[in-house]
Amino acid sequence: MGLVDDAARLSWLVAPRIDQPSIISGLVDPERGGGVELVFPDSTTVAHRHREGTLVVETDLEGPTGSLRVIDALAVPARGPVQAAWPGMFVRQVLVLEGEVEFGLVVRLRYAYGRNPPRWRGEGRKIIGYGPGLTIELQSEVPPRPYGVDLGGTTTLPAGERRVMALRWQDPQNKGTDLRATVEETTAFWRAWGEGCDHDPRAVMLKGMMYHPTGAMVRSATTSYGDGPPADGRLAWMDDQPRAAATFRRFGYDAEAEYIEKWIAAAGDGGPIRDLSGGEPPAEARVDDIEAHIMIGAPPGDARGNLPYLPDLLD
Repeated sequence: MGLVDDAARLSWLVAPRIDQPSIISGLVDPERGGGVELVFPDSTTVAHRHREGTLVVETDLEGPTGSLRVIDALAVPARGPVQAAWPGMFVRQVLVLEGEVEFGLVVRLRYAYGRNPPRWRGEGRKIIGYGPGLTIELQSEVPPRPYGVDLGGTTTLPAGERRVMALRWQDPQNKGTDLRATVEETTAFWRAWGEGCDHDPRAVMLKGMMYHPTGAMVRSATTSYGDGPPADGRLAWMDDQPRAAATFRRFGYDAEAEYIEKWIAAAGDGGPIRDLSGGEPPAEARVDDIEAHIMIGAPPGDARGNLPYLPDLLD
């Protein structure tokens, strides 16, 4: 899962599983957590939204010489997300709307909640980042250069031109991808799926909280960051699962409801919190390396997650 803030910075990214250590955690530590950042000096954000009926994010910024739109998406495969380790790619498009704009893109990955930068290496036309347990491929139409342990590049474009970059951590068929088409394909998937509920944003968000390889519902995209008792919202709370299934049925999505119910049956009896496969969750631990001192894993007892995104959707 990923989060983009209103400055068009990708400030949280976890891959390949929602419950694994983040590779970007600038949300909880802007200095050490990393991010994918847009460099557009003296600019102001004038709009920040989801494309209607989708989880694709658009951020509009104005600067001294013009304006641009940043379009961000976690790609959905053409076949849809079910039974795939989805998403496997973050795609960013930067489109100049007016004037002539000089901008930059900076990629700052920090594995394991900000602890480890990747080791970048060029391999033919690809740039590969090697880090603990995960390899990331960077593709960019803005040619990047090394800046210490990070990568960045700049370009100047007139109105109507765009550039695309992507971070890819999964390509199970080992095929190339048309990055310029990916965002539109992802938009088309969400809008087609949402026709059954008249594109109700609550249903779209609920779909985004499902871990599609197993059918488990997570409580939030992040860990314990925020107000309330510390608990990792990226795990599966058992009392959320039947409520999520009932909510999908209320929206008219029986297939999603049945998928969750199969996960519940396979998980069987156990504690109130499970991992995404239905097994025992990792034990609670404190991450002190970053500013926010977040908690990960499941606390003992009948703990409740502190981030209310999923419960809000179910009420």
